[in-house]
Amino acid sequence: MAIKNIDTSGLQFFLRAVIINLKKLINKCIDSYNSLFQLDPESVCEVNNELGDDLEKTGNLEGAIKAYRRILQTEPTNANVLLKLGKIYIRLGRNSDALETLRKVTTIDEQLPEAFYLLGSVYFSMDNSSEAEAALNRAVDLNPGYSEAYYKLGLIADARDDHDGAITAYLKTVSLRPDHVKAYQSLGFACEAKGLREEAVSYFKKAMEMEQRNS
Repeated sequence: MAIKNIDTSGLQFFLRAVIINLKKLINKCIDSYNSLFQLDPESVCEVNNELGDDLEKTGNLEGAIKAYRRILQTEPTNANVLLKLGKIYIRLGRNSDALETLRKVTTIDEQLPEAFYLLGSVYFSMDNSSEAEAALNRAVDLNPGYSEAYYKLGLIADARDDHDGAITAYLKTVSLRPDHVKAYQSLGFACEAKGLREEAVSYFKKAMEMEQRNS
């Protein structure tokens, strides 16, 4: 008896749906499904992106790293995925990996203020103030409302005893984000260092009042 041709037009869609519904299984299961069902590269990247996001939300950062790296195997210049990786490396304290990854992001896309902010933060944590300042300045150039970038610029100025520069940066921070308790505290310390006692007391009092309201 002759075997009839089987219509497989809907098979790929069905199998892709199965993979997405089972994406919370261990990572090797995803690899097995990809190989067995021969999904197209775009679908594989989509599945791994969703998988990485879910794993990160549940705290499985190493699993998320593996999922994002699978995407980069076919899309090595995917700035959004590289940015996600950079954030995870920062959370894990893997500064060297974060630095390498975020530098790639800022090379691929020079218009992402968050990437420059994170890059500056990593440089600052590695005691490279000059590179940190350059990256943070780029972040505020791209996003003039980036309060956290201004705050870290204030910390850099403070670290080199540039109290005037620090005060300017902290004032910019609180003008953008009036509830920034740490900026008011830092303003107090910077004014104290300059001998501006009354101003220092005023900012410390402001910070304490805000903390009490938030407690």
